Amino acid sequence: MALRRRSKVSASFSMSSMTDIVFLLLIFFMITSTLVHPNALKLVIPKKSVTTKNLPKYVNVRVTAGGSFYVNNRKISKSNVEMRLVQILSGNEKAVIKLRTDKNAKTGDVAMVLDIAETLGNKVVLDIR
Repeated sequence: MALRRRSKVSASFSMSSMTDIVFLLLIFFMITSTLVHPNALKLVIPKKSVTTKNLPKYVNVRVTAGGSFYVNNRKISKSNVEMRLVQILSGNEKAVIKLRTDKNAKTGDVAMVLDIAETLGNKVVLDIR
């Protein structure tokens, strides 16, 4: 007795529906991952306040090649430079001395102004021309 089956079961599997589901999930996760910011910082921004900043005061000191000294564009003798800088800079440690020297100025004259600034505790910006 030879019995035959009337229906044959197919061993093949259609992957088209599975690929559709995978692509839909891929698109879903790509969209949702761009919307989430896990590394975002919560910043507290201060409100506007009215404060005035005291900018450092500048004192212009110039030493020429001839040995002349100028403090704030006024000619001063070498012996009075320290006294004048003490008067201007007294109590103002934030003031900055702009020291402008000629290329051929004496090193001793420039060093004198630098020493005065160091004893007073002020910073110096050097401009050589």
